[in-house]
Amino acid sequence: MTVRRADWRVARAEAAAAARALPRALETVPLAESAGRTLAHDVTSLARVPGSDVSAMDGWAVTGEGPWRLGPSIVAGRVADGADPLPPGIARPVTTGAVVPTGTDRVLRSESGHVADDVLTADDDPRRPSHVRRAGEEIDRGDALIAAGTLLTPPRVAVLALGGHDAVSVVVRPAVALAVLGDEVVAEGVPGPGTVRDVFSVPVPRLLDSLGAAPATTTRVPDDLDATIAALDRPDRRLVVTTGGTAHGPTDHVRAALDRLGAELVVDGLAMRPGQPLVVARRGETLYLCLPGNPMAAYVGLVVVGTAVVDGLLGRRPAPPGSVTLAVDVAHPRAGALVQAYRLTPDGAVPTERQSSAMLRGLADADGLLIVPEGGARAGDVVPSLGLPW
Repeated sequence: MTVRRADWRVARAEAAAAARALPRALETVPLAESAGRTLAHDVTSLARVPGSDVSAMDGWAVTGEGPWRLGPSIVAGRVADGADPLPPGIARPVTTGAVVPTGTDRVLRSESGHVADDVLTADDDPRRPSHVRRAGEEIDRGDALIAAGTLLTPPRVAVLALGGHDAVSVVVRPAVALAVLGDEVVAEGVPGPGTVRDVFSVPVPRLLDSLGAAPATTTRVPDDLDATIAALDRPDRRLVVTTGGTAHGPTDHVRAALDRLGAELVVDGLAMRPGQPLVVARRGETLYLCLPGNPMAAYVGLVVVGTAVVDGLLGRRPAPPGSVTLAVDVAHPRAGALVQAYRLTPDGAVPTERQSSAMLRGLADADGLLIVPEGGARAGDVVPSLGLPW
């Protein structure tokens, strides 16, 4: 069912659901290449962490009350050093991470004891912490480590390594095509009268790549229906992103092209400014994210809906919106929501200067996007916000 002039939350959810419904290819990659990828299956641990009782400090492995006579040292990485049980009355020097002998009550850290004539005496320490990491206290064999659909950050890759994994199954990055529509768009130099500089061909593929998509191919498309149909007819791509041509003027051909191709509209406009003409459609195994041509409107659409689309294609759930407290009144007498780029100050969020559908300066200086409901909001009000994915 098409969602027309959707609330931004509804549009975000519907677009993500349409993307999740498309098939996803999987591949296995070495752990060293997995950061930034999306996990395809739940992963459990192959190992215990730590694998044995180990020292959490440099010091002495002891049991019972001191003083203790010094025994042979135990060094991290040499398991045989700690193989023999620890008899009462003996203290064995240990390094951090070393396997402690069976029977160790605690590790007396080096700052908490002193040695004289090969005899260790503990200084007063009423807490008597053990300083021993017990086998399996962090991870046990078979424990769930990371769930399918999770973005693999460097710490999560490290957890997989702790669990004994050398490779992992991930979702193949979705193939993307970007089509920049409009006769007035020029690729370089200072635009002449009636033309505008292309602000999409370089930044948008970089942004999509950072979100987890494959590097995008880019095409410049004139204001022509047949050329627009050809640019959108990409069954070899999981996602086609367009900029411009989504309004209802005589040179706006996106809806007609989607109709000719037999695409089903998922979202037909947003109840939100800027970004109102955004369209999401589906045809076979290809999803279309059709952004407005005005720069701020397009980038707002990318943040509000586009990030959710890429998440859905990778099997991830979009991050929930946050919230910010307004430091100033924000008037909004028009219908639908108002999206504003903002800077965070000690008093709260303040909309940036120089922002409109056609301006980018305010977005370039922003900490995030805030979303003001119909009717506006007052200083001190808490409003929804979205982080910027760059």
